[in-house]
Amino acid sequence: MKPFGIDGQKLRMIHEREMRHFTDMIPKSIDLGKRAGKSQPNAVPMAWMAGLYEHPPMYVTQGDGAYFDDVDGNRYLDMNQADLAAALGFAPPAITDALAARAAKGSSFLLPTEDGIVATELLAERSGLPFWQFTGSASASNAEIIRLARVATGRNILVMFEGKYHGHLDDTLVADEGGEIVAEGIGLAKGALEGARVIPFNDLDALEAALAPGDVACVMAEPMLTNTNIVFPDDGFWAEVRRMTRENGVLLLMDEAHTNAFAYGGLTRLWSIEPDLQTLGKGLGSGFPFGAYGMSEELAAISERHLDRDRTGGLMIGGTTYASALGMAVARVSLETCLTEHAYADNAERGEQLGVGLEAIFRERGFEWRAPRIGGRSGWILSADLPRTASEAAFSLYPDFTTAKRLFMLTHGVWEAISSAGPAASFSHTAADVELYLDVSAAFLDEAMA
Repeated sequence: MKPFGIDGQKLRMIHEREMRHFTDMIPKSIDLGKRAGKSQPNAVPMAWMAGLYEHPPMYVTQGDGAYFDDVDGNRYLDMNQADLAAALGFAPPAITDALAARAAKGSSFLLPTEDGIVATELLAERSGLPFWQFTGSASASNAEIIRLARVATGRNILVMFEGKYHGHLDDTLVADEGGEIVAEGIGLAKGALEGARVIPFNDLDALEAALAPGDVACVMAEPMLTNTNIVFPDDGFWAEVRRMTRENGVLLLMDEAHTNAFAYGGLTRLWSIEPDLQTLGKGLGSGFPFGAYGMSEELAAISERHLDRDRTGGLMIGGTTYASALGMAVARVSLETCLTEHAYADNAERGEQLGVGLEAIFRERGFEWRAPRIGGRSGWILSADLPRTASEAAFSLYPDFTTAKRLFMLTHGVWEAISSAGPAASFSHTAADVELYLDVSAAFLDEAMA
């Protein structure tokens, strides 16, 4: 079978050969995995470290800039940056200095610091939303936002778009299968299925139908899909969504856990979307774990009126280590020093180099494939047309192709990691780093076509 002009049997042969090569490269990691299996399910301390990859994990020793090393001495160019949680690169000096200085003075007090004020002032300035709160992750931010939206509107239903990912919480881990809302995995509360509607991206008629019953609290969406390759919104899509939500008394949430890395102030600012709520996560790409969410003045007033005091019926938000002194120090320096307009412009240049280079490689080999780009992010679209929906984008995630490509790149010193979420150049990538990725990509296609 040749779904893209490349023989599936050849891809499977590459996969098997490169898997053998890779396991030969990591004997010390293999031994550590055997040891870990005695105290960790799946031999990893967090399930995704096994679930996201079909090969044994490498055990990492250190990272710097765009690269990391494993215990066997292998060095890898990282094109996913821990799913953008390290979008600034590994161990950026400003972040490590801030962490050391703050940790030496105390990491967490369950009390505010001035760093937090500076961070929220900077977020308000660049986002347009005047009030902000911090959590431990984007998932936690979305959980709190959903509660706030339900209190503010007196409604229960959450509308999302196919291809979304809004965190590992019961409310959002749902999908539409033939018109029926089902859980995306096991162990989820059955009641969550009754509180969600999932519709195709870029489909305004479907949104109109979802809003028609008058029971929707919030439309939750990324500005563009980023977890199934990347899918851009149609021209005028968000302006029409904003009009429809306002007319129906529905709150609009932009989840920018990924897309804040693509443009200064996020795509909300770049595309003038004007949401009521906005989620940030992945430690703003710093490598340190925290999340945040912004809200309008009206929603902030609701939060203030329903303050939770010792579980007396208030709005259930907050966490013991949320907005820690350590986290606020990192948030401040990330925004002040690292996530500057100049840094975003440089990153966009690397993303353009990446996308243009991939499309040149495709054309030279007779493929009319596309490599869309936004900020430092690009992707492999195995068709002549860019996708408009998650189902169209899924065509390019053919498992035989993505797994063979990942393993080939891995044995050639490139960590592609999550195929549906990359490649991307970090803020630390150089032009030479991008050229290395392009060279390995060309070599993979030549091997697959041989």
